[in-house]
Amino acid sequence: MKYIFSLLAVSLLVGCAEEESSVDIQETAQQIGDVMASVDESGGTTNGTMVMMESHKRMIAAREKAARSFAFLSSFGLLPSAQAVACKDTTFTGCASSQKVRDLGGCTIGAATFTGDITLQFSDNMCVIDSDGDSVDRNPDFTVSGIRGANLTVAKTGTYGQRITRVSSGNFTFANDGIRRLFTLAGETLFDYTTRTTTAISITGTTRTDRIMTGGQLRVTNNISGVYCNYAPSNVTWASTCNCATSGTWTGTCSDGKDTTITVTGCGTGTIIVGEESEGLSFDRCYSL
Repeated sequence: MKYIFSLLAVSLLVGCAEEESSVDIQETAQQIGDVMASVDESGGTTNGTMVMMESHKRMIAAREKAARSFAFLSSFGLLPSAQAVACKDTTFTGCASSQKVRDLGGCTIGAATFTGDITLQFSDNMCVIDSDGDSVDRNPDFTVSGIRGANLTVAKTGTYGQRITRVSSGNFTFANDGIRRLFTLAGETLFDYTTRTTTAISITGTTRTDRIMTGGQLRVTNNISGVYCNYAPSNVTWASTCNCATSGTWTGTCSDGKDTTITVTGCGTGTIIVGEESEGLSFDRCYSL
């Protein structure tokens, strides 16, 4: 499990409105990273699901002017991966009743506590996808709690969450009927995003070494502002050493009229353009293996 630490995700010299704009751009991109990591996880064989603390750091840095020191941020559990053993070691169970479950069991990273679980529901009672029409649904239902009332909740809003279906040998579709990531601090909502596919995305390849996503459309909705952006992947390609894609682009338009492009430049890195704004990215769920 790898955590990426910068001094602060948002410059301390800009005003509050500019910080919020930067946070909105960054969080839009984080939903794309979540999708890529979730696709990788859906086989139930990978570790590293809980690489999500970067979102905590970024939002606290943007909204809490007092939270400008590493020590303060660390009190929210923002600690190096060497101190994250308890959560790193949580894994999926074996197949039982067509399910594999990852129970987070109150594991901790610093001062952050992870509760809830991630369930993979297979259509095949052996938890395999080896015939056309077989599918697996990924259903996250967990909360990350820190001190000072910090909470990140991740849960499905639709019927099945995220679904991968085999179309033919080596060809699959990815569909999502609603995943929500909500972050609150002391009762204040700092970000609230929902993703869903409006058209299923195509996936070729059965492992990281040959997996490519292309076509279809993913909608990322900012539930606070109401603005949504529709993204279509093009040659989004994995490497064996990363749980996410390491190259490719996600392009589209937003409901406020802005064009947008996310370019994946490496494992956990990329750039995002929304309108005339451009920023570098560290995807919070993507890490080297």
